[in-house]
Amino acid sequence: MKLLAVLFLFSASLQAATWYAAAGSANINAASEWKATSGGSCSASGTTLTWGNQLDGDVFDANGCTAIAVNVDPGSVSVHVTLQTNATNGGGFTYAMAANIGTLHAHIIAGTTVCLNISGNANGLTIVGNIQGGTASGAYGIQGSFTVVTLTIVGNITGGSAGTCYGLAITTSGAYAITGNVTAGTGAHGLNLNAGGLASTLTGNCVGSDTANFVGCSWYSTSTIQLTVTGNLINGLKGGAATGAIAFTPGPTNYMLFAKDSSYVLGVIDSHATKLTTGTGLYYTGTVQ
Repeated sequence: MKLLAVLFLFSASLQAATWYAAAGSANINAASEWKATSGGSCSASGTTLTWGNQLDGDVFDANGCTAIAVNVDPGSVSVHVTLQTNATNGGGFTYAMAANIGTLHAHIIAGTTVCLNISGNANGLTIVGNIQGGTASGAYGIQGSFTVVTLTIVGNITGGSAGTCYGLAITTSGAYAITGNVTAGTGAHGLNLNAGGLASTLTGNCVGSDTANFVGCSWYSTSTIQLTVTGNLINGLKGGAATGAIAFTPGPTNYMLFAKDSSYVLGVIDSHATKLTTGTGLYYTGTVQ
């Protein structure tokens, strides 16, 4: 019985936790940076995380601290964590491509501020995790202000619930390669390019919104292809799968799905939907209302 009690206490102590930042402009792995209790904007207290002991499912909350530098991978193949900004205190993380950590094993979840800002013009980065836009205008999950280099995302991207809180926003001429689905949020596009980007790829679906005029994949250009999609284009009742000029290169089982009437359910192929297949090279230049 005593042995069982000890084992229970040991297992209970190994539960994932939320850790709050205690200082801005610090490295993510700085000593005493992460504490168990939020004490207000960029102030935390309580038990301190010993870096390297993080568990699968741990959450790192910026807690109002800005420019927390992601200089190392906070997770690993077996330990997947979340970086987030909360609705009360904000804050945010930064990653410079020069750090060249290779792969980041983390979900990126925005609150009322940009969660992760990526910059640089050398090296590249792979993020294994889902990306989520926030709840206030401009609260991107990721803001990419990098150039030339490529950001690779293995995971799903979703827009947020307020205007322009995109899941992924590229504001300079960087390129990216996404393996996963990109879905409109209730208040913003899933991904948005508002600068002259480089040729990028999406292996997955672009999914529009049933409730508002927001699209999965939004491209500022209506004439120059900068995104090639291999997957499905799934239009919602209100928002299309994509807008701008993209190249749709479906495989043998891929399709475009449109609402036939108001009883259409997003993504469901039935009598209320129109399913179309098409060849490669389609320019998709608008939303379907």
